Amino acid sequence: MQHCSDNKADRNLGAYWERRFCAMAGQQGFLFTPLQIGKKGSAVAYHYNDAGWNQYTLPDVTIWTCPGQHHEIKHKNPTKNGYFGLEAYRYYALLNFAMATRQAVLYTIHNHDLSGGRDATQNDISHWLTIDVKRLQKPAYDRIGPSWIDGKKESSVKVLYWPTSWWIPLKSFWKSLSQE
Repeated sequence: MQHCSDNKADRNLGAYWERRFCAMAGQQGFLFTPLQIGKKGSAVAYHYNDAGWNQYTLPDVTIWTCPGQHHEIKHKNPTKNGYFGLEAYRYYALLNFAMATRQAVLYTIHNHDLSGGRDATQNDISHWLTIDVKRLQKPAYDRIGPSWIDGKKESSVKVLYWPTSWWIPLKSFWKSLSQE
C-alpha cells in the first residue's frame, strides 16, 4: 500500500498495534490506558497558567504503574538509510507534554521489518524499540512529505528524522524500570 493513501486503513492498523502494545504492557504487569483507540480526534490534557489555557495532545498509551510512562506508538520501518521519522508538529506536541509533566514520554516503534512486513501480525517484544522524546531534540535531517492531519491528507508536512541507533529495545527499557 502506498504511504498515506487510505486514512481508515492506516488508523485501523495503528489501533491494532496500539492494542498489541497494550497486551505486552499487561503481560509485564503494568496498569495502562489506551488514550487514542476509537477516537476521531486526539486525546488532550489542559493546563491553566498566567498566560491562559494550554492544551496538550496526548500520546497513544499511558502506563500508570510507577514511575509512569507515556508512549506514542508507531508501526513502521526505518528509511533505506537507517532513520526513523516523525511529523514535526507531533514531535513538538510530545516534547511540550514531556516538559510540562516532567514524566517519561517515549516514541515507541514496532519495527515491521523485523516481523515480516507492514501487514504481518507477528508481535514479538524484540521487534519494539523506544526512546525518550527529550533525547530527540536534534534531528539528523528533515523532509517535507505527505501525512494525515485531522483525518485529511496534507502533502507538505515537515517530518524530522533520527538514526535508528538511538532507540533501545523496549524490553530493555522495561527491564531497567524493574531494577529501580
